[in-house]
Amino acid sequence: MERGSSRLDVGVDDCHLKYGPPREPYITPYDFEVQKMVSQRTGKSKTGKNKHWSSLKRNIGSEESGDNIVENISRMLNLKEGEEAVRRILREVYLRGKVGTKDLARATRLPIPVTAAVRRELEKRKILARKGGAFLTEKGERYVRENLGMTRMSKTLCPLCHGKKIPLTEDFSEILEKLQKYSAQRPEPIPQLDQAFATPETALRRALYMLGEGDLEGRDVLFLGDDDLTSVAVSLLNVARRITVIDIDKRLLDVIVNISRNNGFSIECIQHDLRDPLPEQLHGKYDVAFTDPPYTVPGLKLFISRCIDALKVRKTASVYLAFADKSPLEMLEVHRAIAQMGLFIRELIPRFNTYEGAEMFANTTFIAKLSTTKETRAAITGVFTGKMYTGEVRPTVRIYRCKCGQKVKVGVGRSFSTIGELKSRGCPHCGSVDGFRLQKRMLIENDGC
Repeated sequence: MERGSSRLDVGVDDCHLKYGPPREPYITPYDFEVQKMVSQRTGKSKTGKNKHWSSLKRNIGSEESGDNIVENISRMLNLKEGEEAVRRILREVYLRGKVGTKDLARATRLPIPVTAAVRRELEKRKILARKGGAFLTEKGERYVRENLGMTRMSKTLCPLCHGKKIPLTEDFSEILEKLQKYSAQRPEPIPQLDQAFATPETALRRALYMLGEGDLEGRDVLFLGDDDLTSVAVSLLNVARRITVIDIDKRLLDVIVNISRNNGFSIECIQHDLRDPLPEQLHGKYDVAFTDPPYTVPGLKLFISRCIDALKVRKTASVYLAFADKSPLEMLEVHRAIAQMGLFIRELIPRFNTYEGAEMFANTTFIAKLSTTKETRAAITGVFTGKMYTGEVRPTVRIYRCKCGQKVKVGVGRSFSTIGELKSRGCPHCGSVDGFRLQKRMLIENDGC
């Protein structure tokens, strides 16, 4: 069958699965030779040394003004998020009493390696200590109160939903149990496609959020990519009129097909590469769209553009977007791209989505409800030939040190594509599946080759 075509005329019971061959996904061969690597976060000089870093490290053992600790750590680590990253970490530890690094990263919306680096610097200054999680020392307690002016009055998150707006009550326990069973049927994620599976709780919370916003009952709903099985969660609520899933990954569509058949759902599944325009039969047919695209600006533009093409032409139609928190300037690009397509953000809920093994963005992303206007236009209308996956846009290699001392390169062109894969397969020297510490992060310079 010709690529880009669509088969929508098969029976509902077959879930309308189209098996046309998609364009081959971007996968860097493992023998790729990594060259021209540059440091991403540390801004080194030609000699390979960061002069400011060196001078600050010499001063750690000497008296350091309390007013300068946050600023010095921010400058030493060259944090894109600035001093606020350090303050957010201190605030969360102060409010929680004791917290692990992963939970701390999730709460502050910072990458786990960044959170761990800041935590270590605070430990060196005796502000934090660690035993079963990070906690403030006596010196640290005085510092956050006297120097940073923090109080525990700011602990205001709802204890039921933890700021996610949607509590998962006992009323939905049966649905959650089913989602947990179905989620276990998913194949291994493909890092080159930026796949990271959301938890069953996240899929259910998304469905309930859309339901509460009036975007499911009697609606035609489109999912552009659904490795999280949110379409299944929506189907279990049994209120939407039509549900369609478009994905490049046939393996995932097969899972959804089987779930749909076994439960009597009528989820419509189409295998399609979104770098090609949507089939004409899908244009202007949907009330609501949901997407969790690659976490790059080109990926966001492409997926939301296809959402716009699929929506019926009307004001304030809803597009639900799951996306990772980025550095301030990158987030500015994200918001600018959304606005340039004539959409506005009606609501944004941080830390709404939780993922399995997606440590580089702290296992969590926000959800945003976008609304269309009379000025809404797709940014990309034809065939997309650019780069959109993270491995294409920002090809990166990270060097991790195992507790046995072995250094392992992870990323583009390496035996381990992600830290999750390294932990799953174990250290090639000792077999350990934990205890890895990030030593260095290097961005491969794109020279157009």
